[in-house]
Amino acid sequence: MGTQTVPKWKLAENSNEKAFTLIEALFALSIFMIIIFFISPIFHLLLGQKESQVRLQAMEWEVFCNQLKKEIRLSTQAKLGSGGVRLILTKDSETISYERYETYLRRRVNSTGHEIVLQNVSQYSFILLPNAVKITVIDKWGKEHSVIAYSLVEWKKDT
Repeated sequence: MGTQTVPKWKLAENSNEKAFTLIEALFALSIFMIIIFFISPIFHLLLGQKESQVRLQAMEWEVFCNQLKKEIRLSTQAKLGSGGVRLILTKDSETISYERYETYLRRRVNSTGHEIVLQNVSQYSFILLPNAVKITVIDKWGKEHSVIAYSLVEWKKDT
């Protein structure tokens, strides 16, 4: 038996020319990991935006309640106007009204101005109670908020 010679094309040095090397695979993996690293926070921001909007709406409701309670405490008269869709408070010589404007609840003093006090309002109602007002608001996400604000002074009766 003689010695066999292996053809040159079957040697290891020539057989791997068209395959990926380890360095190329690591380079591709690192690019993939960088893309995943930057996409992950973007998804987190997009998904967390509704949660932050809900928290902002809750804070806005609290500020609105505190401002309205303060105004009702110091008012001398309260009445509903325009079929119950406006709350009209009288304080000294000022007439303060709360009414809807598009998806906002706005405050006007002496029928002038346009102060937005609450946003994303779907429905609302004002109910006059003895020396108090009950406000119920349903936001555009369907959540209902309600507050009762009491006056410190005896309100004048409508004449």
